[in-house]
Amino acid sequence: MNKPLELAVQKFITDNKKDLVQLIIDISAIPSPTGSEQKKAEWILEKLNSWGADGAYIDEAGNVIYPYHLEKSDTFPLYNAHIDTVFNNVTTIEPKIDGHTLYAPSCGDNSSSVAGLLFLIRMLHTLKVDLPTGILFAFNVGEEGLGNLKGSRYLVNTWKEHLSEVIAVDGSCNQFVNLAVGSRRYTISITAEGGHSWEKFGNSNAIAAASSIICQLYMQQVPTTPKTTYNVGTICGGSTVNSIAEQVEFTIDLRSESKDELERIDGHLTTILQKADTEKIQIKQTLIGERPCSQGITQAEIYDRIAAIRENNQQPMKFHAASTDANIPLSMGIPAISFGICEGTRAHSIYESIDLDTLEGGMNQLAAFLFFHM
Repeated sequence: MNKPLELAVQKFITDNKKDLVQLIIDISAIPSPTGSEQKKAEWILEKLNSWGADGAYIDEAGNVIYPYHLEKSDTFPLYNAHIDTVFNNVTTIEPKIDGHTLYAPSCGDNSSSVAGLLFLIRMLHTLKVDLPTGILFAFNVGEEGLGNLKGSRYLVNTWKEHLSEVIAVDGSCNQFVNLAVGSRRYTISITAEGGHSWEKFGNSNAIAAASSIICQLYMQQVPTTPKTTYNVGTICGGSTVNSIAEQVEFTIDLRSESKDELERIDGHLTTILQKADTEKIQIKQTLIGERPCSQGITQAEIYDRIAAIRENNQQPMKFHAASTDANIPLSMGIPAISFGICEGTRAHSIYESIDLDTLEGGMNQLAAFLFFHM
């Protein structure tokens, strides 16, 4: 980035930091659990329109789209930030500031990033920066939990022929994701004979069958590199203490940095379930979520770019693997990276907070990334 532009960007961020903080507060205050993002999407669209963002719209998936001068080139980057949160049962949110800390559910994941992307758009309009290519901005739905990366899938599948790179604004300003953790999530439903615990003792028991399956899964050895994990997250079933359980249902989460290892642990689970399925025990396996692993992207200019920015600022640089909206482009061979604009604590908790003193540095880093070749 040339020096005059660098100074203009730094001044804009410093002069307008209060507006950035207010954006985070306003966005955090709008409940938007996965699957119910419409109110927040409409608020974002209205904000963009008030800034003169011509052509902004909400697509069929519910993503807010702002095509910024896409006529300049046939290929362009996608900058996106997810607007959904994990808080299904929180209907009233009142953000609070104590010193340099802002507290609110979703303030870090991902309201600060949504605000940062909006702030970046306002900066472009105010400074009238003449970019060499257009940019596709998106505020997408369905990143968290069983959203199954719905918004990112739709975005990348719709625009894939034109995307040069994808920047998912999410997470910490000091952590950089360049490797996609793939996952498969299942509901396992078991039906057994059941009956009275005394009179029908010996009949098949759904809870006992589930316990055996879970124990066998937890005996599986998985590598630490590439990191591979499994987890039974929920379980419910049975009716009374003196009834042999006739029904049980539990959920399983399988993850890996490697597609091959994910296939391997998934195969082990399938074998365990097939052996447990008998005349007296019926088992149904339902896929409820799937996220792809990376596919062939290990080196890219965007990784060199962020490394150069960190080196210039004398900051440590380390890439790591995670499950983010970047999974989708990475699985399709499109260079992608994910990082945020601040530091925070207790993400996915009602006690979530962010450090407001890290916002300026985080926004300067995001701007330096965007304007790197200018």
